[in-house]
Formats: sequence, structure tokens, C-alpha cells
Amino acid sequence: MKYSTKQIARLVWQELKANKLQATNNTVAGLLIVGLEFLFVWLTKQTIDIATGTSTIFTFRTAIILLVATLIVQLLLGAYRSWVNAMLSVKASNKMQMDIFRRALLTPWIASKSFHSGDIINRIEKDVNVIVSLVTDTLPSFIIVCAQFIGAFVFLYIMDRTLALFVIIIIPFFLVIGKLYIKTMRRISRQIRQTDSHLQAQYQEGITTRVVIKTIHGATDEIIQRTLKTQGKMVRLVHNRARYSVTSNLIMNFGFTVAYLFTFVWGTYHLKIGLITYGALIAFVQLVAQIQRPARSLVKFIPDIISALTSGERILQIKQMDEETNGEKRLTPPLPEAKTGVTLSNVTFGYKEGRDILHCFSCDFPPLSRTAIMGPTGQGKTTLIRLILALIKPRQGSITIGSTPVSPATRHYFAYVPQGNTLFSGTIRSNLQLAAPDATDEQLLEALRLAKADFVLKLKEGLSSQCGEHGIALSEGQAQRLCIARALLVDAPVLLLDEATSALDPDTEAAVLNNICTTLTDRTIICVSHREKILEYCDQVIRL
Repeated sequence: MKYSTKQIARLVWQELKANKLQATNNTVAGLLIVGLEFLFVWLTKQTIDIATGTSTIFTFRTAIILLVATLIVQLLLGAYRSWVNAMLSVKASNKMQMDIFRRALLTPWIASKSFHSGDIINRIEKDVNVIVSLVTDTLPSFIIVCAQFIGAFVFLYIMDRTLALFVIIIIPFFLVIGKLYIKTMRRISRQIRQTDSHLQAQYQEGITTRVVIKTIHGATDEIIQRTLKTQGKMVRLVHNRARYSVTSNLIMNFGFTVAYLFTFVWGTYHLKIGLITYGALIAFVQLVAQIQRPARSLVKFIPDIISALTSGERILQIKQMDEETNGEKRLTPPLPEAKTGVTLSNVTFGYKEGRDILHCFSCDFPPLSRTAIMGPTGQGKTTLIRLILALIKPRQGSITIGSTPVSPATRHYFAYVPQGNTLFSGTIRSNLQLAAPDATDEQLLEALRLAKADFVLKLKEGLSSQCGEHGIALSEGQAQRLCIARALLVDAPVLLLDEATSALDPDTEAAVLNNICTTLTDRTIICVSHREKILEYCDQVIRL
């Protein structure tokens, strides 16, 4: 989806208001520096004129002192501006990155699946920094450069109208070139950002699935070749951007050079015939440089603005996705039933139009029941769990927990163990306390005992042992048991197990299921499994 410049400008304005302290400090300090630069030009002219005997406004000593003082203040203001940027830029980036990160987490699950995780990370890291840089540095610099340009022109106009008008004759030409430049560069910039996201997605997938890649003959070379192909595309796009940029800058610099040469010839001629002083000639040259320097800077701002337009589009794609109700907040009032079941009535759902996975499906999970959901792969077992958790919405029908329709806000009534390894990097304690932040070590150890994960006690650092990314330091069975223990710490009336014991050997699986069913007598339990063994612990079965 493409967004208009107006929509992107609104995003930038919101971020500008959020970071007005840094933007204001940056702008004010920059404007003061510009003012001091003009003062320095004037003092330079006066000093030379005093030295050549054509001015007596100051003593030569006073003029030198003022020049030195002006330079020192410029240096101090420059240092202050750099310090403000260093102190506040990180805070601004963190704030905006957290906003996008939060939005990505709260976006409905089915909508977020349209973005690759590497693409979202790329937007959080790179596109946010582009916008923050625009707000906190580029826009203030743009204002400063404009002030410098206008001030230098006025100063030069006062000294010599004809010369000033000739120097800015390049501006209309600049605007025409700039318009054509922006249109083409925005298209190229959009392609570069998309390719960069694709490249990051390839890196991320390659690293996270490296074990699978190693076990498939020829997969490593194939993945590397695919990545090299994407890198080659990136190189071609960057070359196109650089070629177009260099050509445009060459044309602009030619105009600047002609204006500068004209100024030098004009000034030396008028110096020769006695119409200006040597100090005035130096001032002319300095002022023309101060006109052309911001004009050149304005050209350099164009790539930054184009990048911001592209990054703004990519951020708006995330920010304008619907945000579901925060499921972490408990409902008020709570469910009236102390013992709660789940009911599905005439539910129809399909991920693609015309291909229903469930059609007019109804079932009941009574309070305190133990239900097994079984069936071949692809028949909707995991989809059923996602519907109950309100990760996806049925096209028709209703789903209730007790008498309350399920929604993101009812998720805290469910303790959920998904398929696969869902551990986070960090300690075993931090993984378990994700479900119960205030749980004591005694409560953690009890959950580990029920999940047959008391192997943790034999580890050298116990609960403080590191899991590594996706529990890489643990076996699949150990990681799965830790995930079960984490779910058991959730104070919820319904426990959902989606192939939660698939990596366990039969004896361990039996022990875990027995502990859960005999200990958690106050919970409704719903188990998805391929194993018939599960039926020994359930009082009803639903086959899909």
C-alpha cells in the first residue's frame, strides 16, 4: 500500500511534536551559529579594511579579539548541538521503535502474518532511525540552511544588488531538476528498502534454520546463491541511485561553479577600478560561499527526504494496522462461573476464500472436562485452538468461554502450550516467570515437578541456567517440558495443549499427563494430539 505525502507528513509532524525539545535545541543552536557566521564575515571585512586603512570603526586589536571570540562561541555552540543530538537521539529512537514494536505485537495474528518477521525488524531498526533522524536533525538543519541562505543573500544584496540577483538565478533551475530528481529517486529508494528487508529476512531465516540447512544436501549452497542474488539486486539498485544522483549533482555543481567564477571576476574587476575595497571582495567571496553552501546542502537534503518518504510509508503500514484489545488486561467483571467451559456453535472458518477448514462446526467443552482433539494433519486441530484464543475470527458462528464471547481480552482465561519449542533466550527462571512474574522459586519448582522438568535441579546453576535462543542448550523434550511448566503457572480456568507432549517418550508423556489430570482438577483441559495414548486421560474425544 502506498501512502500520500500528506499522510507521511502527518506522521513526521506527530514525531516532531514528540521530540520537540531536541528539534528546538538543535534549531536554535544552529541559527545562532549562522548568525555568528555572518558576524564573522562582517568582522573579517572590517579587520581587513582597518589593516588597509580604509576603516577606523575599531582598533585592529579589538577587531582581532572579536574575531577570536566569535570563533570560540561558534565552537562551543557546535559542541552543545552535538551533545544534545547524542543525548536525545537514542531516546527518540527507542520511543518510536517501542511504539512500532508494540503495534506489531498487538496487531491481530492473522494480519501480522502478512509481514515477514525480518521485514518488521528491518522497519523497526532502519526505517524508524530514518524518520527520527529527519525529525531531530534533518528538519532543523533544513531550517538552519534556509536561514543561512536567506541571510547571506540579504547581506550580499545590501552590498551589491546585481551580484546577489545573478548568484540566485540558479534557484529556478534547481527547483526543476529537484522535482524530476525526487520522482525518480523515490521509486529507486522504495525498491532499495524492499530489497533490504528481503535480504534481512534471508539472513534471519538462514541463521534460525541453519540446522535444517546443514542436513539437506546442497541446501547451504542454494541458500547462499539465493542470498547472493538478492545482494546483486541491491548492488544494481544502489548503482542506479548513485548514477542518477551523481549526474544530478554534476549539473547542479556546474551551475554553482559558474556563479562562483562570475563573483570572483566581478569582484576583482570592481576592486581594480576602485569601486570596492579589498575587504569587500573577501566579503563577496565569503557570502557567495555562504549562499552556495546551503544551496548545495539543500541538494543533499533531497536523498534524506526521499528516504524519509519511503520509510514513512513502511512505518505507516505497521502503525495503521488494526490493534486488537490488549489481552493481557483482565476483564472487569471477571467471569461469573468458577468452573468454566468453552462452546463453539456453527463456526465456519477458512484462511482463504472458498476453502473452509471448519464449516458449521459445533462442539462443547464442558467445565472440568478433559477433551482430546484428534485427526489427520490439516483438518483444523490447531486452527480450532487459534479460534478459541481469538487469534483468528470465525467467518460465522460464535465461540464462548462460559457465557462470554471469546476475544483478545479473554486470553488470560487460557493457559496455552503451542506446538514446538517456544522458549526465549535467558534463564529458565525468566522463562517461567514470563507466565507468573511474582512466582516464588517454590512455585516454580512445583510447576517443574508436575511437568516432569525437575531435571533443572540437576543443572549446575539450577533455575539460573541459560536456555539460549529457542532453548538451544536443551533437548527438544526438555524444552517442551519447560513450556508445559510455564503454562501450569498461569492462573487460568482452561488449559490448552497443542501437541504439547510430541517430543516426549511414552513413559514421560504418561507421567506428565497423569500429573496434569490428577492435580489440576479445577481446570478444563483441551488436548490436541496424534497419539491414542491421550485417550486414557480424557473423558471425551473430538475427531476432525
